[in-house]
Amino acid sequence: MDKRTFLTWADRNARRIGVKKELVIKAFEKDMTTQTGADTPFEIPDTMHVNMRYSYGGQSRFFREILENKRIMGTRCNQCDKVFCPPRAHCPHCYEKTAWTELKGTGRVLSYTTVYFATSSYIKQVPYIVAYIKLDGTDTAILSNVEMKDIKRARVGMQVKVVFRGQRDGRITDIYFKET
Repeated sequence: MDKRTFLTWADRNARRIGVKKELVIKAFEKDMTTQTGADTPFEIPDTMHVNMRYSYGGQSRFFREILENKRIMGTRCNQCDKVFCPPRAHCPHCYEKTAWTELKGTGRVLSYTTVYFATSSYIKQVPYIVAYIKLDGTDTAILSNVEMKDIKRARVGMQVKVVFRGQRDGRITDIYFKET
């Protein structure tokens, strides 16, 4: 395809899928303006919008309690007494069914990383901290964001507490942690 035809094609497809023309040009210029064989895979820009209902299954209560009651729940194995958060329907050690238990929502950072680039729509600022947090009274760690004014203060062992967002949707991003 010659350059002029390609630019027209890029403009039309950018409008069709609702992105900037420059993005389509950057992604497709080489493939569309270089001579290729007829059997070479042919790609075009497109979008996919999927509406669905997702079930949390055995972890449903964990998300309902966050959404409706601002509570953090874990599960406890009645046989070996291990406590899990994120919750598990069955103990991975002795395979017994677990029971729900309320957690304090406080804990400490086991490991963390600083994120400098993000694509998620719920991230308000970068850089930010993502950490594995062992909640008090649990035997496992949960992955969550730790919001801090000064990310340079983040450290392993740092004490944190859960914070519930004002507007919750029943997603893991309805909570985050702050340093105590």
